[in-house]
Amino acid sequence: MVIDLENYDNALRVLVLGGSGQVGSEIRAYKDKFNFSMSFPSSSELDLRNIKKIKNYLNSHSFDIIINLAAYTAVDRAEAEKKISDQINHIGPKILAEEAYKRNIGLIHISTDYVFGKNGSGPYKNSDPKNPINHYGHTKSLGEDQVLSNHDRSLVIRLASIYGEYGSNFVKTITKSLIRGNDIRLVSDQLISLTYSNDFAKNLEEIITYYQSFLDNADSIALKDRILHFTSFDYTDWFSVGSIIYDEIEQFNKTPLSVKLIPISSSEWSSDAQRSLDTRLKVDYKFLKERNINVLPWQESVRSVVRKILSNKEG
Repeated sequence: MVIDLENYDNALRVLVLGGSGQVGSEIRAYKDKFNFSMSFPSSSELDLRNIKKIKNYLNSHSFDIIINLAAYTAVDRAEAEKKISDQINHIGPKILAEEAYKRNIGLIHISTDYVFGKNGSGPYKNSDPKNPINHYGHTKSLGEDQVLSNHDRSLVIRLASIYGEYGSNFVKTITKSLIRGNDIRLVSDQLISLTYSNDFAKNLEEIITYYQSFLDNADSIALKDRILHFTSFDYTDWFSVGSIIYDEIEQFNKTPLSVKLIPISSSEWSSDAQRSLDTRLKVDYKFLKERNINVLPWQESVRSVVRKILSNKEG
């Protein structure tokens, strides 16, 4: 299989699925700065639950690369909505990989740290055996397998606990709750990685450039090297993230908060889906930097998101 990226600088056609999500929205904000054309179909135009729509859309449009950000990400609700989460996270990516392969379209598939966590402890390498603890993680793990096995030029990129200016996420939720004057209980014993959505978007050209070089050598690349971990720098836990948010609000407002952050153990937190005590991803930051892919420490980018939220509130 050969994908013609000879005219990459001025003619690359990129299809982005999941363009209304956190990362997709960041990419939309950058799209006029990229040296390639981008398409962001709505779910009514291309629905991963509908094989006919996938085929029809790819038959009627020409693309060089697909970036699949589309996913069912409601971790707790996935325990009840198993069929729909499986369709979007597992079966849909399988069909997408098959159809992209038939048409010589490259495929970058976005996955998650939740493919780990049932056994063992992190930081997990890209080559470590997967062991999801809940149904969401199970469907994403199966989706990875299908993409890698049905498209021999596919690349899987695992993100973790995404946060940013767009959509719903932990940083925005905690910031707004503290502003409203609510005490908050946060789990302090779950070890996590975070991914700043803006880091992915601003590095997209470099990521695609890496993918281009990856395609040139795909026949000799081991399966594990078709999986890339991409997160903010450094590890943390939810209570520590909350503490940074708390501190940034106080600094921004120049006034102490009267509410409390209360650390609790994971056993004190009730949820429909089980959560792991450790899903940290091992990231080769040197490898990324050598390819001009640069990410911020999570502390710095979390503070940046909090400041944007507070600035908008003032406005």
